[in-house]
Amino acid sequence: MTTGNNDNRAFSGILVEAEDFDDYGGWVLDSQFEAQMGSPYLLAHGLGQPVADASTTITIAESGNYEVWVRAKDWVTTHHPGRFLLSINGVRLETQFGANGQDWTWQSAGRVALHEGETRLALHDLTGFAGRCDAIYFARDGVAPPNDVNATSRAWRRSLRGLSDDPIDAGQFEVVVVGGGVSGCATALAAARLGQRVALIHDRPVLGGNASTEIGLMPRGAQGALLRELSARDANGDLAALRLLQAEPTASVFGASHYRCRARRQQDRLCRRRSSAWRP
Repeated sequence: MTTGNNDNRAFSGILVEAEDFDDYGGWVLDSQFEAQMGSPYLLAHGLGQPVADASTTITIAESGNYEVWVRAKDWVTTHHPGRFLLSINGVRLETQFGANGQDWTWQSAGRVALHEGETRLALHDLTGFAGRCDAIYFARDGVAPPNDVNATSRAWRRSLRGLSDDPIDAGQFEVVVVGGGVSGCATALAAARLGQRVALIHDRPVLGGNASTEIGLMPRGAQGALLRELSARDANGDLAALRLLQAEPTASVFGASHYRCRARRQQDRLCRRRSSAWRP
């Protein structure tokens, strides 16, 4: 559940990030273009068959009339394949998103009356052809949300989400592996089982790279026992890699966020490493 309470009085709206939805339904999280377009987003990839609704419940702190803005992308402007609707408390708004001939932009769907308490939101895919939703914003001041991806818009998002401007200190590590493909997972798991404090940093919501559920290719060539162990599939088709890493007390996995690492070098050795994590 997402709260609609905003403690920063510089902004007078409610921001709901699509990646924070309670239930993705048939939509999937895509985080690899966060640096370019400002945020992870939900993708309705149904190969031509509309996917199940993504839904969430937010809490409205103050009743009132709000202007509804949705940030979406019309990824083929000649025929708008990624169209979707937003419903509020079971009522679908008339505006089709992903059909305005624009790249990532905020689009207004008019004003709605929201009452104090819980409000149910749902994204309804119309096509199954890669509809994209970044966020929903309920504005009370008549001001459009910032569309540019820059320091100002990131600060705006952080403020509305109640996030600090300072990175979160994630601790010190002896081994930092960047990239959670099969080789990265194997490296991190091997180091953790040798007793090293390991941080595995990955920019996707699932581990495995080409072997993950996003693509599904199995590793080829010579494979040792460790590679076969982490490449085994769980019941949902995901690799066992995340489960195995989470079982190691000295391993930490960071995914689908931005990270900053600091290291101090002493002669030919890294003698101090500190990893900090934050979301935009």
